[in-house]
Amino acid sequence: MSASERLVLGIDIGGTNMRFALVDEQQNMTAFERLDTQSIFAEVGHPTEKLAECIRTYCGRHLDGAMPLAVSIGFPSTINRERTVVVQTPNIACIPDNYAVVEELGSALGIPVYINRDVNNLLFFDLVDLGLTSCDCVAGIYFGTGIGNAVLVNGKIMLGRNGVAAELGHLPVYGNKRVCKCGNVSCLETVVSGVALESIQAEHFPETSIKKIFAEHMDSGIMQEFVEGMGQAVAAEVNLFDPDCVVLGGGLLQMEGFPHAMLEAAVHRYARKPYPENNLELRYSRPNQANGTVGAAIYAFKRMTDPKYL
Repeated sequence: MSASERLVLGIDIGGTNMRFALVDEQQNMTAFERLDTQSIFAEVGHPTEKLAECIRTYCGRHLDGAMPLAVSIGFPSTINRERTVVVQTPNIACIPDNYAVVEELGSALGIPVYINRDVNNLLFFDLVDLGLTSCDCVAGIYFGTGIGNAVLVNGKIMLGRNGVAAELGHLPVYGNKRVCKCGNVSCLETVVSGVALESIQAEHFPETSIKKIFAEHMDSGIMQEFVEGMGQAVAAEVNLFDPDCVVLGGGLLQMEGFPHAMLEAAVHRYARKPYPENNLELRYSRPNQANGTVGAAIYAFKRMTDPKYL
C-alpha cells in the first residue's frame, strides 16, 4: 500500500480561507496550504466541480497526482445527521443550502468523502492535543465569527436527532431583539461573538482596529460587559453538562490583549455552586491554523475504522 493510500486530506473551510493538509493515522501533518474560500464557493459555477479540481491540483503538487485514502472536510455549517449534506451555512452565504457534498464530491473524485461540522473536528483535535481522550464529557466552545460549540458525551460527539445538537450560539436570549444570520431573533451569538464585536467596534470605537479592541478598550463598560457575556455563555454550558473539562478557543481569545483572567472569573461567577464550579477545569485550545485539518483527518480515520460512527 502506497504512502498516499494511508493519508487523509483534511480540509477546514472558513469564511476567508480553506486550509488543506495531508495527515496520517498518527496525526502527523504535511503539505499545509491556505486557499481562498470565495474562489471555490462563488455564485458563478458549481462548487463541486471547482472543489474537485482544487483537490486534484493540490494532490498534483503534493502526491504526484495520486489521491489520498479519503477527503474529510469541516464546514462551518449545520449538517444532516447522516453527515452527507450541508444544510445551512449562515455566516458564509456563498456555500449553497442543502448541498449534497458527500455524494457529489465523492463521485467526482472516486474516493470516500466525509463531512462534519468544523467545530466537531476542532474538538477532535483538542481531545488528542490536550490529552483528554479518556474523558466522558468535554465541552468545546470556540468564539469566532459566531460561537462554535461541540460536546462530547460518553466518549462520542453529541449529534442530536437531526445532527444539529450543541448550537450554543443559537440559544435564545430573553430580551434580545437582534436578528441572527440564521434567521432567528435573539440568538446568543448576536451579542457575544465576532459579529457582535464588529458592531461594538463600529458604534463605540470606530477609530480603533478590530484587532486592537481588547488591547485598547478593556477599561470601557461595554467591553467589560462583552467579556462578562462570554463568561455567562460558557457557564450556561457548564451548568447544563457538568463536563470533565471545558476547552476554550477561537479567534477572539487569540486577539491581542484578550483578558483571559476576566473571562475565567466570569465563568466561575456564573457556574452553579458548589458544583460544577468547585472543580471546574478550563483548558485552552492551542492556536494553530492547522488544527481543523488534523481534526478532520482524525474524524475520517474514526469513520473508516467504524462505518457506524457518525
